Amino acid sequence: MDKYETLGDKIEAIISENLEFRGMAGIKLKNQLLNTAVDLNKSEVIVIVTGFYIHNARIGETDGPLGALSMANALCRLGKEVIIVTDGHSSKFIEIGIALLGIDVNLYVVTVENSEMICDEIISKYKPHHVISIERPGKSINGKYHSMSGEDLTDFIPDLDYMFEIARENGIRTSAIGDGGNEIGMGKITDYITSNVPLGDRIASVTATDNLIIAGVSNWGGHGVSAMLSIMDERDLMYDESVELKLLGAIVSAGAVDGCTKIAEMSVDGFSLETNLDIIRRLKALVDQ
Repeated sequence: MDKYETLGDKIEAIISENLEFRGMAGIKLKNQLLNTAVDLNKSEVIVIVTGFYIHNARIGETDGPLGALSMANALCRLGKEVIIVTDGHSSKFIEIGIALLGIDVNLYVVTVENSEMICDEIISKYKPHHVISIERPGKSINGKYHSMSGEDLTDFIPDLDYMFEIARENGIRTSAIGDGGNEIGMGKITDYITSNVPLGDRIASVTATDNLIIAGVSNWGGHGVSAMLSIMDERDLMYDESVELKLLGAIVSAGAVDGCTKIAEMSVDGFSLETNLDIIRRLKALVDQ
């Protein structure tokens, strides 16, 4: 396990670059990536929750879906049964990715009206062993959903925090990946966010998970999980930068926007295409060493 801890630390160092821009650099959580990979390896049925609505653009962003697809691709190659849950703002991006990757994934699309019913159905039908969120809005202390700038998005966000509530009630392990403090999972460090992140007292999520991966960009965290699974299973489960380029181009063409610029362009959270592709190159170098 010491070998895996060392490599896990190296992966976390790569995916956590640029955290200082959002006040998240001071968070010190140990082995969260490794713990997530261990839990996923033990699980046969896994639910992935994603999709973050950008109000100015009236559609979902480029961060989240790609990381979800990266993990789904790795997990499917391990023979796991994968269910992805998102909303109508991001569903076509997931559909495009599933088709391009050629993976067998069950996709559920929730609405504000039916989200709790669909969550109950998924837990009852599939009896998942693990539920993981990546870049999915989390409820704040006042029960509302907020953007990083403090916008109230509640009217547009189906409640998928509920999935984690019923997972906990059913003894199902949970993980989350986020980068700003307003995502599902950040309830694990709510006090830190309220004290250190701009508008933290308003936007901080109170929904906690067993494991919490903090990344500079949430997609990077998804790729980091795929890298850790590759190392632990001694086979490369990651897709390469050419696939990421194809996926990003396809979802941008379908309307996905950069969550920071609010424009449909080949960037994620204000970071250039080259920066995002370089993260994959560096993670694959660790896997291949």
